[in-house]
Amino acid sequence: MKKRGKGVAVCIYSQTITNAPNPCSAYVQVKEDGSAVIQTGACDLGQGSTTVITQMASEALGIDFGKITVHTADTETTPFDTGSVSSRLTYVAGKAVLAAIEEVKNVLFTTVARKLGVKPDRLICKDGKISYMYDPQKYMSFSQAAFEAHFVDRRLPHGKGEYYPQNIPVDEYGQGEPSDTYYYHGTVAEVEVDTETGEVDVLKLFALVDCGRAINPMMVEGQVEGGAIQALGWALREDTYPYCTGVTGASDQFNPDFRPISFSDYGIATAMDMPEMFASNVEIIEPEGPFGAKAAGEIVANTGAPAIINAIYNAVGVRIRDLPATPEKILRGLKAG
Repeated sequence: MKKRGKGVAVCIYSQTITNAPNPCSAYVQVKEDGSAVIQTGACDLGQGSTTVITQMASEALGIDFGKITVHTADTETTPFDTGSVSSRLTYVAGKAVLAAIEEVKNVLFTTVARKLGVKPDRLICKDGKISYMYDPQKYMSFSQAAFEAHFVDRRLPHGKGEYYPQNIPVDEYGQGEPSDTYYYHGTVAEVEVDTETGEVDVLKLFALVDCGRAINPMMVEGQVEGGAIQALGWALREDTYPYCTGVTGASDQFNPDFRPISFSDYGIATAMDMPEMFASNVEIIEPEGPFGAKAAGEIVANTGAPAIINAIYNAVGVRIRDLPATPEKILRGLKAG
């Protein structure tokens, strides 16, 4: 007999390393042709932080994405960053890069203001131009402004920026503010459980992340989907025991005969295991974030497994407390009533 159930799980996640200083720094230079070069220690591990940094810089400078080069994570040449941990790069590196860009814009705006006869604080960068905000017909092209800053005003449009998350370490009484800000994630799962075999079929997953402003919505959707399929593997299939030893080495319970030869022998979920999936984001703007952004990284894998486990409980009344929820565990639970 097959029974269906639904389960929900939500979580909150710190953004930036808790209880510790974890700064990021950046250098930005605009060259005489109007192109820009960014140097930052922020390391892109595949999550797309370099793309997002480039997008934010493109928006702030008002120039085409393709005119920006980003050099990252070279300890010999790039400035300091704490590391690609704790979902911090969009937020912290973004703020550092934008701070450096403000210094660049101060130089360029001084040049353009002199040329147009306006005040520097009345200028905006947009569409490859630096324009007078009250009269778009009064402008100088970004490349021309860069050239004149270099060779007429003799000022280089370079800038440096840094950002230290404003956390307050928690004291002995549990008081403080351990993270600069937080973001949220939730999953709803629908499953079907076979009461004769204990097998679980995940039918639908609905996953949402509060990432603040989605700088790159397609990348956010990809993160949410990736987290969901990873969580599905954790919930139903992935189990290191008896493949891994404890911290002290081999134990009496470790059986090397069961050691997998490769990942092809391990229960990682693949695209073939994906259920019907709805993945999206909720844009609750973070006032302190760069362009209102927060994060969309680690948290997306956190609620899928508990949502599936809750759905199993809703379907057949069996509460699984150690992952994965194998058919054997479910059948034992059903037998125990």
